[in-house]
Amino acid sequence: MAITPFRHLAVAATLLIVSTTATPNKRDGTFANPSAQVRPFFRYWLPDGSVDPTVVASDIRSAAEVGAGGIEFLPYYGYGGAIGGNPPGSDWVTYGFGSAPLQHLLQVALEAAKENSVLVDIALGPNQGQGVPASPDADGIQWDLVPFVQRLPVNQPSERIPGWGEGELVACILASVDSKTNVSMTGDSFPLDSSPPQSSYLELVLDEASLQDVTHKVSSDGILAIQSSGSSCNPYVFSFYQKRTLHKALEVESNRTDTILANGSFVVDHFSKEGAKTVIDYWNNHILTEDIRQLLGDVGNYGWEDSMEFTSNISWTPKLPDAFYNKFGYSLAKYLPLVMFGQNNIMAQPSNPGLMKAVFKNKQTSDKYINDYRSVLADGCPECESLQWKDKIDGYRQFAGAAYLAGRKVVSNEMGAVETRTYSLTIPELLQRVNKAFAGGVNRVMLHGQPYSGDYYGTTWPGSTPFQYLFAGMHSPKQPSWIHGFDEAMGYISRAQFILRQGIPKFDVAFVNKDSATDPNWATKYGRDDLVDAGYIYTYLSPDNLELPEASVDNSILASQGPGIKAIVVTHDANITVSAIQRLKGYAAKGLPIILSGGSAQYYPISNDGGVDAFKTGLQELANSKGVHTTASGDVAKALASHGASPRVGVQTNGTWYITWREDKEAQVDYAFIFSDGSNSQGEITTTTDKVPHLFDAWTGQRQPVVQYNRRAGVLVIPLTLKANQTAILAFSAHSLDGIYTPSVHIKSAPNSVLGYNLDYESGAVAKLAHTVNPSADKFVMSDNSTRTVPDTSVIPSSFLIRDWTLTVERWEAPANMLDASTIASIRNTTHHLPSLLSWTEIPALVNASGIGYYSSQFIWHPNGQNQIGAYITFSSILYAVQVFVNYEKVAPIDPTAGTADIGPYLRDGENELLVVVPTTMWNYLRSIFPEITESGTPPLLSSSTSPMNFPGIVPNGWVGEVYIRPYMSFALGI
Repeated sequence: MAITPFRHLAVAATLLIVSTTATPNKRDGTFANPSAQVRPFFRYWLPDGSVDPTVVASDIRSAAEVGAGGIEFLPYYGYGGAIGGNPPGSDWVTYGFGSAPLQHLLQVALEAAKENSVLVDIALGPNQGQGVPASPDADGIQWDLVPFVQRLPVNQPSERIPGWGEGELVACILASVDSKTNVSMTGDSFPLDSSPPQSSYLELVLDEASLQDVTHKVSSDGILAIQSSGSSCNPYVFSFYQKRTLHKALEVESNRTDTILANGSFVVDHFSKEGAKTVIDYWNNHILTEDIRQLLGDVGNYGWEDSMEFTSNISWTPKLPDAFYNKFGYSLAKYLPLVMFGQNNIMAQPSNPGLMKAVFKNKQTSDKYINDYRSVLADGCPECESLQWKDKIDGYRQFAGAAYLAGRKVVSNEMGAVETRTYSLTIPELLQRVNKAFAGGVNRVMLHGQPYSGDYYGTTWPGSTPFQYLFAGMHSPKQPSWIHGFDEAMGYISRAQFILRQGIPKFDVAFVNKDSATDPNWATKYGRDDLVDAGYIYTYLSPDNLELPEASVDNSILASQGPGIKAIVVTHDANITVSAIQRLKGYAAKGLPIILSGGSAQYYPISNDGGVDAFKTGLQELANSKGVHTTASGDVAKALASHGASPRVGVQTNGTWYITWREDKEAQVDYAFIFSDGSNSQGEITTTTDKVPHLFDAWTGQRQPVVQYNRRAGVLVIPLTLKANQTAILAFSAHSLDGIYTPSVHIKSAPNSVLGYNLDYESGAVAKLAHTVNPSADKFVMSDNSTRTVPDTSVIPSSFLIRDWTLTVERWEAPANMLDASTIASIRNTTHHLPSLLSWTEIPALVNASGIGYYSSQFIWHPNGQNQIGAYITFSSILYAVQVFVNYEKVAPIDPTAGTADIGPYLRDGENELLVVVPTTMWNYLRSIFPEITESGTPPLLSSSTSPMNFPGIVPNGWVGEVYIRPYMSFALGI
């Protein structure tokens, strides 16, 4: 489910898109109002070309209204993919990818995008975008390298090599096997088609000295004329063939012979000029009308920062030699830098990954091929996905590091595909996943996804649900949160992405490791906490990435004009090459600290590298080099600090904070994005700067200087308190920011009664003080050493709970006609009186209800005649989202992780009306009618007896916990 657009249409992942001319960063908009360029997109699933164009236009308008920057237009054609069958009434040949109706729909989508000021990515093919309709004998369709292995009989003069006749022989290798192990595959994913999952593979450890290329000894009928020397050498023969896979991303049933559409859609060869040409020709002949070309120029997504003109005269300049394509075709990609594939991998997987690993480590993967291939990847902006990355921050780091080293500005993520959570994924859960991606280096999310909202063949309400209800999330107006919380979450994501696009990302440390398809626990390579606990920002590079021209050391910094890496770490379980060792020696000689952690690294052999002896010698020379330091596992942070490589942002906290740092030299502003992972925490961050710190609120768009901080010997110290999964954005500016009041002095220390600060030109800096039982003569100490005495805080009202709620439930239910899939919902209201807040699942009348809860209550507010008395509202728990109205005025968006907002401006003396609007997920209601639901003419796979997953249970809905009103006194500090 990941996409990777490249400048020359070379694509190395599961989904291809069209992008047009690059846009300057100035088009990012502002922090308060980011442009479409930096807002999140929806992957928009179009069932097929037969759907209603007016609904498509309406869906795009809805996406814009909720805050999306655009859509990724994906003609899904689920009935031709791995899930489901042809729904009754569907007709691929008439409505397929490239048909006249599909052309019209694309034009309508582009026109709607232009009208609503959003952008469009377009999948280059149907279903998951891996290919296009083509002839089965076309050179540009997918080729695969097929492996076979068998033990060579002892004392036998000849033998037909395994797999003979499978395709064109590429290579035949003899080798002795030192050991063999049957390795179990214990992944938690599952196949989306009828093929049984691979549960194990045979891993062979080869005697490198025994490797022989005997391809030239294979006769025209496949006989290998060679005799083994005896049973003790344990010889095996490995043979590899190339052939067209004839694999289709879209299978269709048609007897038509007059149109290429009748062939379905073949996966193309993504690493050859022929494959690119197959796609280009198809688009030129079947998609790109003059109107569509013009509209693409207007609303084609500019987000990739790379130029790609998709016109009739487009040219393809291959980056790799033809020998590379011919020898290795498609499957080699798994073993090259920067490539990591999603679950819908368009490659045919080798039956024996361990064998493939052994062969590609020892045969024709030369440095030249790898470096040339790497340059192709560096030209684009790879997209990863939250599903395959298992929401692991460390996994995202492995993906982002090489992209940023190569100068890429955008690292995208297909976000939110969560197994078994269709219609039940909450906003806080989605944002936790988004924040983890941001912490790992991602700065653009493509939300999975927005489905077509109209009627479709054999599809009941709530409408088209791709993947047969197996995955979240389905974001559309058919979710009660669409304009009751989700829109505000989109604003948060947009502003966070705005910050994460400014300047250049910087890292303190890079781990060097050559990943392999068979390495265990690939999603987390460095599982220790010492670096994160100290605040170090780290990433990953492949040995091949060190060959990039950007990977040079100046002033003891690697890539000083880019990521600015201060040190490199090689752990004992890392795979590195002989050439990487030489690079590291050169870096150390130029003053870049190199840390060898936990023992000797592992040898990753490539051709003509001198073998294991050269590796051992080189590693020993590296260890003995000046500037290279050895340390025990888990002591990397200590070793870095002792050798002068300090983190850009130091951290002291009782929780776990992940830091992302960006530097905008032109604007003279640095940014820190801080994510508190997993628990409530407090502490402080430190950084060496003389710039003025500011706090940016991604939920409201507000910016203000940090009022309370310290400077100690040139180090800036900022105290922070963060809730579980909460984030903070700090900006450090060399000058005053436009429109922001900046006091000339700041607070060094403050009383514990301070709840927060406001700043504006009229009032200056204002502290908000809470009630204290035994007030004392607490003081504010200012940076100019002046003081401010705190007034009597006992006159401030105490905090109090809001109880006795009237709940009006807007119940969203199916229409009377279940086939009326275009209906948002059939709505009816019920009223309930609640002494305290409960999940709807604990209220008998609401157990299976979904929709929107309108919670109303009243409270008396007497500020004792003091105009400076205001209040915060605080929620102990937010399951999904809340929108708060005080006396019929809407309060600013509330971060569900923080659960608090200032309601002071809306209060009045006497009785105050409080309304809290709480959307729910749709799952509890859908679950209650699931036997009545069909998708494209069949029951959802999630409820099938053959489903690979358990049917999800009921989930908490509504609003739980307690609500507090916490009064405060506004105290002007006179600065």
